[in-house]
Amino acid sequence: MDGQRGRRLLATVFAVVVTTAPVVVAGSTAAQAADTFTCPGPGSIFVHGTDGLQYRYPLNNPGRATVAHGTRGASTGRSWTTYPKVVGGANGRIYGINGDGLWQYRWNGSSYETNPATLEQRWRVSPSFTLYASNAAYRNRITVDEIGDIYLIDGNGALRWYRYDEAGGVFTINRTIDTGWLQYDLLVAAGPGVLYSRTPSGALYRSRFEPTSQRWIIKEQRIADGSWNGFTKGITSNGGDTLNGIQEDGDIFHYRWVEDENRWAVHAVDFGNAWNSFPNVYPLTDTCKLTDRKTPARPDTPIQQNSPTVAIQRPTTGQGSGAIEYVYTSNVGLLLHGYQADPDEFGGVVWRALPADNVYSGRPSLVVDPDDNTRLFAQKTDSDAWSFTRQAASTSFGPAFNLGGALKSRPAAARLSDKATVAFGLDASGALWGRHYDTTSKDLLVWRKLGGGGLTGELTLVAGSDRKVTIFALDADGTPVTATYQDGTLSAWTELGGSGFTASPAVIKLPGQILQVFARSADGRVLTQKQTLANTFPGTWTPVGDFISAGPPVAVLDPPTGRLVVVARGEGNEIYRVVETAIGSETWGDWLDLSPDDADPAISEPTLTEYEGAGGESYLIAFRGPNEVHRVYTRDLGSSPAARKKAARKKAAKAEPKFTAHQLPTPAR
Repeated sequence: MDGQRGRRLLATVFAVVVTTAPVVVAGSTAAQAADTFTCPGPGSIFVHGTDGLQYRYPLNNPGRATVAHGTRGASTGRSWTTYPKVVGGANGRIYGINGDGLWQYRWNGSSYETNPATLEQRWRVSPSFTLYASNAAYRNRITVDEIGDIYLIDGNGALRWYRYDEAGGVFTINRTIDTGWLQYDLLVAAGPGVLYSRTPSGALYRSRFEPTSQRWIIKEQRIADGSWNGFTKGITSNGGDTLNGIQEDGDIFHYRWVEDENRWAVHAVDFGNAWNSFPNVYPLTDTCKLTDRKTPARPDTPIQQNSPTVAIQRPTTGQGSGAIEYVYTSNVGLLLHGYQADPDEFGGVVWRALPADNVYSGRPSLVVDPDDNTRLFAQKTDSDAWSFTRQAASTSFGPAFNLGGALKSRPAAARLSDKATVAFGLDASGALWGRHYDTTSKDLLVWRKLGGGGLTGELTLVAGSDRKVTIFALDADGTPVTATYQDGTLSAWTELGGSGFTASPAVIKLPGQILQVFARSADGRVLTQKQTLANTFPGTWTPVGDFISAGPPVAVLDPPTGRLVVVARGEGNEIYRVVETAIGSETWGDWLDLSPDDADPAISEPTLTEYEGAGGESYLIAFRGPNEVHRVYTRDLGSSPAARKKAARKKAAKAEPKFTAHQLPTPAR
């Protein structure tokens, strides 16, 4: 093949190369970083011909303008045409795909290793993946990266991520990380989670998925307009952000991208021809590397002492009111879950410790997903988020599921108006990240940066209509701020005024989707403000009585009376409550001890959960006392629902809620 002709064709077809800003960029700095490319030795490009014989070409100086391939040696194998698709991998691994599934070969530098179980030079990884052999439209939609992870675009357009454990013979990772990728006809990995994708029109995109934190660092950055569809015979990589493109005429061209400078360090270097004679061309993908993998810093997340107990009620079923579930993290980092089948039988809570080989910290989250399964989210002391799923028909959770994150805040989750789950967290810089639910895979996609910076504390979430979530946090000055999330987009952050607040606000939803927030100021006062009818906060705080609290408040709209009730820890660590004097009055009665006759101190902050029992709609206040004693106070509803409604209407102006104390069974130690 005439190399000059190939170069002229390239100059015509590939001259227009542009760089644009990434759709999502995180973790990068404004200043340009040094090029971290390294390639210590020659690479290997394996090929096989139509006769099935395989050969290895040495590749000298990959990633540089002096790149060149050497002369191939003797054949390294035969019968490779049994695989319509072959993909190079890391550490000498090569993968063949045929109608029997995915097969792995292990090249040791001079020959292939033998599988001692079968005495063949291959291992069967999976009977699946046949789509990438049988359907020509999918042959270029599977790739293996520098650390051996497999990425592919499935038949639904999902971008999937796999990690294979050779010793155990199983996939330890098998999950969807994004959707909507059928727009691309080619996918190639050029580093750990560094993915290039091409549209049929020839536009080239680059993404960086960071597998340790499970974050999109860069997502679908368009780096070239059109004409990359001229590489009809495939695009491959030797790692280190290098690419090899093969034209229809057989010429092969070499490229290398520099992420921090948004440019090609090596561009369109022609280093061979006649490569179109090979049905498959498959380099080993770990020859070249980038020393900076953009792995985010891990914040310090030590065990939090006396973290709150969280409770939810499962959806009501035809057989009666839903069960109540509890979860908390103990002072030694154990994650404990309690299940109360009958919402009126507080002595019937059954506690179970989740896997004890992990150490957790802070307040967990509980939500119910679209299939009525309970999802539990918690944070380990290494700053990663983990989730557990309890099927609706079961009373125990399945295995732990690592969500990564590298978060400084606990993962906070909400159930959207369409029942989908969404989770949020803050990174080390105080930026907000989120994971949203994919209805096809029935799981959360990976972390995407949503915006903000300098946020602190924990997040408060309130689900609204139209799949919206209102998010509250504190800024670096202790000022409460809020933003609204909807379908992957975050609004601008709005300050609520003031500074020096000690925790994110507690929020209740009033009729008309109006929100009212309650927060603890630096001097211990409980303050509140309410949205206007235009759904904006006035920025002015008013006190909830003259009470000096020892911790942040929680609040609820009292079902029998329609008045606001606010609860907080106070003097002597006793739990106090105050009631609005009349519906919508925003004036308050006296703060009263929840247990006026007996001491009942709390070591954890109280939480408040609405639930429905045999007597109707109510709410419970949960906290832990000394020695891990679990205390719950429920709103006393009195007699029948009809009688209560009549009494409530008659006494609404002056009736004071009464509470019944319960002690839950103590978890086994």
